[in-house]
Amino acid sequence: MSAEDGGVLALEKAESLARGAALKWASGIFCRPDQLAHLGHYRRRETQRNNSIQSRLKSVLQSYLEGVEHGLSQLRMAYTEVRHVQQALSKAQDIWRTGEGPRSRLQPIHQLVMEHVQLSVVIQSLPYIYTVPTLIDQTRDLIDHHHLLKAHVNLRDLENLRDDVLYRLQRVSPFVDSSHCVQHSAEAADLVQQFFAGVQDLSEELGRTLFSLASSALSVASSDPAVLVSAIRIIEREEFLDAEETRGPPQQLWKPMGRPKRWREQFFQALEKGVCERLMGSELMCDNLNAKDLAIHLKELQDRVVAELQSVFSVLAPCVPPHYDLCRAVALMCHHATSHHLHDILSQDLPHSTMYCVLHWIMIIYPSEDMMGHPDLSSEIDIPGLGPLMPPEMMEEQLNRYTRSVRACLSQWIHKALEVEYSDWLRDQEPDTDQDGCYMSSLQQMVMQMLLENVQLASSLGESLENRVRNASLYEMENCLVWLREALVRYGIEHMKDRTYPTYYMHYLLAVVNGCSALSSSISYLQPEEPSSPLFRKAVPCLPTSLNKAQKKASHLLLDELQTEIQPLFREIPSRPWLASSDTVRVICEKMENFNQYLSKARAPVFQGLEGATVCVPLILSLQKLFALKDAALLSLEVSELVTAYPDISDEHVLALLELRGDVNRDLRHTVLSVMQSQALALPEDYRPIFINISVPAPAHPFCLHPSSCA
Repeated sequence: MSAEDGGVLALEKAESLARGAALKWASGIFCRPDQLAHLGHYRRRETQRNNSIQSRLKSVLQSYLEGVEHGLSQLRMAYTEVRHVQQALSKAQDIWRTGEGPRSRLQPIHQLVMEHVQLSVVIQSLPYIYTVPTLIDQTRDLIDHHHLLKAHVNLRDLENLRDDVLYRLQRVSPFVDSSHCVQHSAEAADLVQQFFAGVQDLSEELGRTLFSLASSALSVASSDPAVLVSAIRIIEREEFLDAEETRGPPQQLWKPMGRPKRWREQFFQALEKGVCERLMGSELMCDNLNAKDLAIHLKELQDRVVAELQSVFSVLAPCVPPHYDLCRAVALMCHHATSHHLHDILSQDLPHSTMYCVLHWIMIIYPSEDMMGHPDLSSEIDIPGLGPLMPPEMMEEQLNRYTRSVRACLSQWIHKALEVEYSDWLRDQEPDTDQDGCYMSSLQQMVMQMLLENVQLASSLGESLENRVRNASLYEMENCLVWLREALVRYGIEHMKDRTYPTYYMHYLLAVVNGCSALSSSISYLQPEEPSSPLFRKAVPCLPTSLNKAQKKASHLLLDELQTEIQPLFREIPSRPWLASSDTVRVICEKMENFNQYLSKARAPVFQGLEGATVCVPLILSLQKLFALKDAALLSLEVSELVTAYPDISDEHVLALLELRGDVNRDLRHTVLSVMQSQALALPEDYRPIFINISVPAPAHPFCLHPSSCA
């Protein structure tokens, strides 16, 4: 479909929409018959409106056509002018090509013009150039005598003269070929720079003088503040000239020599160098560094920092402009110098006591009122704004390093203490006793005291380090108890080789048991039931369990010793000879009495753990009644009471007891067993079985003839 057809269709569609809108409007206006009387009025109004719209459309269309006609005329004129310019450029290019030969013949004239320009510059500057050497000498003399402002005035005159000559030499004449001009200007500039070389040296000498004043600014401000103020004024002037040069147009080809000087930046660098030299003082010998020497050094450093900042705030700050923010700048210098110095100290292989001294100084002393938080400094120093004295990652590394060092030291100390303790066990001397007369082993308490002291020491540096050291202490206490059990095993083996050695074998076993008992009361200080820090909630040894194992090991060795002594005696019972008359029981009682004498040296809780006879004594009394009964017919009644009291007793146990009496016939045994079967009881829930753990010896085989004889 063509564009014309599309336009027709769009026109038809617009007309249709207009008709529809008109019908809608008319139906709304003439919905009642009485409104038809106004039909003529509406027709005139719409006719006027239509005529007005058509007039405006014609006016706009006429203006648009006039504008298009004007634009076309402008385009024709521009096209004509472009053609004229193109023709003129073509003629100029032809003329340039034909003039290359004559221009080459003018090269000597170009050279003469350049030389004339240079000579004219030299002649104009000649009266001033003659005075340059003298002025340089005068300026150097002024610098030596600290007449800094006059020296700077002379220096500026010399620099202005040099820069003026160089500028005029490097300026390109519009009538001279630029390439040759640049070449000859460069040669002339080299000559000028050689002649004015002393000016640059003079500027550097003045700068060194200013920076030397900055490095000793405190002493200068105290003795002759005018000299320091002059130096600051010179630096500010040079900073202004640097800024002027920087604000120059980017397309500027010529730049003044030696700019920018950046003397303010170098002033602060020299000031920081002087601060560092005054703070650090003499070098600290890091070889074989001990905590005492380091504490003295850090105290001196603390005093020097406070004195430095107080002097800066009161003496030096009034000599410099406020925008220097000198108080904060020097505080940062002290902060950084101290940080680097501490980093150097911590990079050495330090013992944990020396590391603690450094960490305590960093975390407690440095931000306290005795140093950076001093009342004279707090108004000028924002301690959080200085940043951490040591980066967090490095502090974390040092805390871990300190914890490792503490643990290694504890491990070494515990090993040595155990060796000493083991050697004490073997000596021919009774162990020490406490105020209650109980044998005492101080090893466990010494170890616990050592661990608690390290934990308490670490707690002053924060919860993080406290938890690390507490964890390390728990592991080392666990290792100590493991090593103690191993030592007890060796001790028992040595005693098994010769039962008379060590002389005080049982005494020292009781001392170990008592030491573990005393230690159990202080475990809670090292291992709280509800740790407050997630770092401490990690898997750590359970000290009560380990302590119980060590205590049980010593107790078992004690009981093994008793068992070794009385076991041969118990082999003689139960037997009829023993029941009739024997010294076995008397000997057993004597040995038990002797053992009880040892146990009297044990602490109460352990002594009562060993008093397990509270269950066995009633049983022994019941058996005594069974054996002492004269009337065998009453045995069924005694057995019934025994079964009621001890429901875990079996038929085999009862038969063995009856066999031991020797006066019970088969019928009576059958009666007793019938009573037991009729009285079979279930074990109560809280009952502690006794007979289950007692084995019944096999009955002796009766004498019998050879099987062939029996047959």
